[in-house]
Amino acid sequence: MHQQLLSLAAACSLSVSALAAPDYHGEIRPMIEQHCLMCHADDSISFSFADPEFTYNLGPAIVATVRDRRMPPWLAEPGHQQYVDDISLSSAQIETFLAWADGGFPRGEPASRNGAPPALARSFQADLALDVLPGQSYLPRQDRADDYRCFVIDWPLDEPAYVTGFRAAPGNLRVVHHLVLFAVQPQLAERFRELQDAEEGPGYQCFGAAVPDRLGLPEQRQAYEQRYPDGVIELHRGNYWLAHWAPGMEGYSFPSGTGIPMPPGSVLVAQMHYYSVYAPGEADTGSQMEFQVSSLVERPAINVPITFDPWFEGRRNRSLVVPPEQSARYATAATLQGIAGYMSRLFGVDPARVEAAEVHSANLHMHRFGASGRVTLTEPSGRKNILLSVPRWDLNWQRDFTFDEPMVFPAAQLERTRMGVECVFENPTAEEVLGGYGSDDEMCMNLSYVALRLTEPES
Repeated sequence: MHQQLLSLAAACSLSVSALAAPDYHGEIRPMIEQHCLMCHADDSISFSFADPEFTYNLGPAIVATVRDRRMPPWLAEPGHQQYVDDISLSSAQIETFLAWADGGFPRGEPASRNGAPPALARSFQADLALDVLPGQSYLPRQDRADDYRCFVIDWPLDEPAYVTGFRAAPGNLRVVHHLVLFAVQPQLAERFRELQDAEEGPGYQCFGAAVPDRLGLPEQRQAYEQRYPDGVIELHRGNYWLAHWAPGMEGYSFPSGTGIPMPPGSVLVAQMHYYSVYAPGEADTGSQMEFQVSSLVERPAINVPITFDPWFEGRRNRSLVVPPEQSARYATAATLQGIAGYMSRLFGVDPARVEAAEVHSANLHMHRFGASGRVTLTEPSGRKNILLSVPRWDLNWQRDFTFDEPMVFPAAQLERTRMGVECVFENPTAEEVLGGYGSDDEMCMNLSYVALRLTEPES
């Protein structure tokens, strides 16, 4: 009997131990160091988690954002693709946070270790560095939480080159929220310089992409197109997404053997998203961009836009309309054959040399009325792959989602392989929302990094 009681007590002890809630220092703090310190660090865009005790007191708020998958800011729905540098928490990790809350947020004993380095830190060897604001500074607008400002920068190389990697080094991490870098084709370089010179202060306002916000206004667009017929469309078609940065990202190389062409005479447009809530009155000074550059690559690439061009003319043709206090869904698709043809023209190569196309990434883009969306790729067999699903869109955290392994399609399959994008919009206002380029307009677009495998040219 005595032995049975001892066995029962031991079993109860094991049961209680197995059900014990995870504690902060033992289980929670290591995950915060691995997934959060890359952005929530001293002198960063947001409040710091560097102090363990300060962070512990934020426990309920942290658990709430983790439960809702709002933090870490990784928009991609799990279960579809494996992505490079995935900072999201697994379902098991989220359950650990929830169990910590259910157990009353036990503190535990501090571990004898320093804060872990950010998970994405890596060395980056640059070939070229450029200043975003040479000899200048920029004070973000203090009358709005988010300030999108574009700066035009000359590309300095006199010979054809390919960008093969990118790193941003913001001058003031307390105000720089993210950066998107666009490349402008040489024939439009002077136009973009003119646009910058026409606006007071460094750069110009640019919410949607590389083109100034003011050209989204009918009267401004009309005046511009009196000088340059169809000029706004030319501006949008004459630039392409080159690279990007967000807090926590270190330098990164494009997929091995690939690169984006940069012809001599091109210019860059750096769209800086400033968020100065945590640092009012502070300016951005000394922001830099670093590039890995090669004179030749095995497979030329570009970030290819998948969209429906008439949507950008919504104010004229009403092709994209989100009615007041309603939702709306829009979708379009393009064949890989059409994409390969577009890239061949851009690179100046014979389309017959295309041996295969590689799809490396997806990047959904909408504006502030976006609610959800996804990017798909339908194979010749009819099988539909979800390249990216974003169940809850957030304009502030857009980024490329690069696959661990590219999807490769031989030339014979390109015509029967389609890449599609679909977007759902929610309009809570009393006014309709139309497709267009302005900050109050909407757009539905995917940008995928696509590389071409080319046969050798005939001698």
